[in-house]
Amino acid sequence: MKKQLLFVFALLIGINSFAQVVCNPSFTWSQTPTSQNPYQLSVVNTSSVTGAPVYAYTTYSMNWGNGTSWINATGTTTHNYTSAGTYALALTMHVYDSLNNTLLCTSTYNASVTLVAAPCNTTIASTNNGNGSYAFSSSNQAASMTYAWSFGDGTSAGNVATTNHTYANPGIYTVTLTTTLNGATCTTTTSVNYQNTTFNCAAMVASFTKTQNNLNVTFNNTSTVVNNTNPVISRVSDWTFGDGGVANNTYTSVSHTYPLAGTYSVRLINRYVDSANANTVYCRDTAYQTVTVTGTSVNNISGNIYWDSTLNINSSSFKVWLITFDTTTNIINAIDSVTATGAYGLVNYQFNNKAAGTYRVKAAVAAGATGFTQMAPTYHFGSTYWANATLINHVGGLSNNRHIYMQAGSSANGPGFVAGNVTLGAGKGTANGAPNVLVLLRNANNQIVKHTYTDINGDYSFSNLPMGSYNVYPESMPQVTTHSPVFTISATSTNVSGVDFTKNSKKIVPNSLGIAKADLVHAFSVYPNPTKDFVTIHALGNGIYVNTIQLVDMKGSVLLTEVNSSSSDFNLSLSAIPTGVYYLKITAGTTQQIEKLIIQK
Repeated sequence: MKKQLLFVFALLIGINSFAQVVCNPSFTWSQTPTSQNPYQLSVVNTSSVTGAPVYAYTTYSMNWGNGTSWINATGTTTHNYTSAGTYALALTMHVYDSLNNTLLCTSTYNASVTLVAAPCNTTIASTNNGNGSYAFSSSNQAASMTYAWSFGDGTSAGNVATTNHTYANPGIYTVTLTTTLNGATCTTTTSVNYQNTTFNCAAMVASFTKTQNNLNVTFNNTSTVVNNTNPVISRVSDWTFGDGGVANNTYTSVSHTYPLAGTYSVRLINRYVDSANANTVYCRDTAYQTVTVTGTSVNNISGNIYWDSTLNINSSSFKVWLITFDTTTNIINAIDSVTATGAYGLVNYQFNNKAAGTYRVKAAVAAGATGFTQMAPTYHFGSTYWANATLINHVGGLSNNRHIYMQAGSSANGPGFVAGNVTLGAGKGTANGAPNVLVLLRNANNQIVKHTYTDINGDYSFSNLPMGSYNVYPESMPQVTTHSPVFTISATSTNVSGVDFTKNSKKIVPNSLGIAKADLVHAFSVYPNPTKDFVTIHALGNGIYVNTIQLVDMKGSVLLTEVNSSSSDFNLSLSAIPTGVYYLKITAGTTQQIEKLIIQK
């Protein structure tokens, strides 16, 4: 009873702590126009959250009034509009429990933002005519607008919208244009980097080769390499692939995957630019080719692996499995595996050319890699339990964004120690230790605290545990697990041992329930389940009938015992049994069948 009270008290504390998690989204804003973006809005995210556990993480999304976009978690985010006006902004924040990937709170902050237009806003367009000669023009040439030019070399020009200027000496100059209209004054600048070295555009020839792999083509940019140092000229390339796909501002070769077999026209445009002189384009050259691709449509299952940033793990390596499960034969099969390595938020896995079907994907930190003892093996998209994993129904083509959010325990330490064993039981031959079984230590709210694996003898242990209430949950596919009864580590009881389980072909059950070593035949059906006041045990074969039925609670206590002499069907009254999860222990001759029973009043 004392353990039950402690469990309930801890559960209430956990529920109450989540109930106090409050999202407080907010932001401030100001119009921060530039010559290039006169309708730029700067937003400072001032959101906060109260009552969140240390393993929580927060996401934000901003509806800018002209589409939803990402916003910085802290600091300033800028967003550019195309015109003046009033926009309705909405900042939404979500706080998640990273241990169980559950939503703790969400809230939205709304604000109305009005952007005004300065009538004299303009930008400067410049053209390099060569030999120090430049042409400048104002993008805004409204009626009654006045102009004043300063070329940065001590000279200026009067009230003209366009002008030419020749610099006498090489150098970097700041060109300033001041405009006035309807009482408003605006100033904008641009930079000129004049070098007196000529650039031979005729020698810059665009060309490329291609390497094909079914629908995937790599285009190798073999255009003229630029070695110009004064001015410093760089080659910037733009690609169109003929199927609507593009790749702009590239410097090296590019790859493109076509959705269907066919013949496509590919275009490469090289721009030779002076990046120190406002990306002035010195010259261009274009190359065309046709490419014929063959093969079937793209077919893969892919996603990213994420983990809680509070773990302070910059990068790690993972083993990822693609798993099938035949519910008829109860057979699992890891049909493929890959290794995925990378930095936080940039770890990608991919399985190629997989047949249509239903799959699970599971990731585990590679042995010896950073985070091996912190992150538990996790299924897509964030479950440590195979039965709760999100299934991937792959029909061919792209099954992407099948992300995995790794689940982690807490970092608290204390004097506690827990140990036990997982033994191979009925259906597995002679009883032996079950090695390499994932064992989860969970708190009173069933959140992961730590994880480990059984050794060659089936033994496991957890050390350095803080005081509190816990249960142990061995996780192994396709077995259905019953966790251990809740136990408490306290100042007077720091060592809990003998938390043992038996694992067979169908279930993993704690020995403390007194049912672990039962032979899990399936000679009877039990219905209804869940139930309220009664349950029927029906024999599935001729000449089979129940001898004894026992109702066992989660602590292993026998609550009811009924004896049957000859009937193939037996009705068991449960009117006096409260709501909860129990086990029916059905004895028939020399065999026993165990069934989990849920009672709901």
